[in-house]
Amino acid sequence: MAEALPDNPDLDFSDEESLSSLEKSFNEASNHVRKITSKLNNNQLLELYGLYKQSTEGKCNTSKPSWLDGKGRKKWDAWKVHNDMRSEEAMKKYVELVQKLDPDSCIKSQGGPKESWAAVSSLRYSPEPELVPSKLTIFDAARENMGELAAELLSKNPELKCMKDDDGLTALHWAADRDATHALNALIKGGCDINAVDNFDQTPLHYAATCDHANATQILVDAGADLLKDDEDCTPLDLATHDEVRRILESASK
Repeated sequence: MAEALPDNPDLDFSDEESLSSLEKSFNEASNHVRKITSKLNNNQLLELYGLYKQSTEGKCNTSKPSWLDGKGRKKWDAWKVHNDMRSEEAMKKYVELVQKLDPDSCIKSQGGPKESWAAVSSLRYSPEPELVPSKLTIFDAARENMGELAAELLSKNPELKCMKDDDGLTALHWAADRDATHALNALIKGGCDINAVDNFDQTPLHYAATCDHANATQILVDAGADLLKDDEDCTPLDLATHDEVRRILESASK
């Protein structure tokens, strides 16, 4: 599994002799979490995850997972909320939280932290379906940013412009969600509905904005996408948190 580099390269949990007492306690606590994971609820695991990531890697350094990756987004938020916390403070809070969650524990040093749901090296994503060239769909073309394939499929089967999956997503939704700009341009040029809505009345622009994709947001706005409201009365601008995305949407709303 690929690992993101921590903000503090001097943190090396593999050499116990060089560790401070706080680092040793942190190692012991993260090892202990493996033993009690089944006893913890999701909120407790998320809190531990966020503190662990802040302790070992510092500020959140990954893009926010897509709207479709609910678990990944929750884990990203759990890490991001600690962005202003120093690594040492995050370690201290992690240890205190483990002690609070299991007051009767007797933590002993057992080496470096082992991987668990609440202590992993990177945000996890669901595995993508295996691609078979002869069976690629318009959704595959959108997801994998295959602009030429998207154009070819639309040319052969114009009805694909309106095709939706079980969640009501069109190929444009998928391309916007993945920031697949080549596919996005091809789909728009091929006549796909720029303001198509999913089962929650969200447009491709909602997806691009929510996922912090400035490029996809700009492409959709330039193509004439409207700032429509979803079934919770939210426009893409209401959901956007990324500064550049908000700037693009604010300009479009004037």
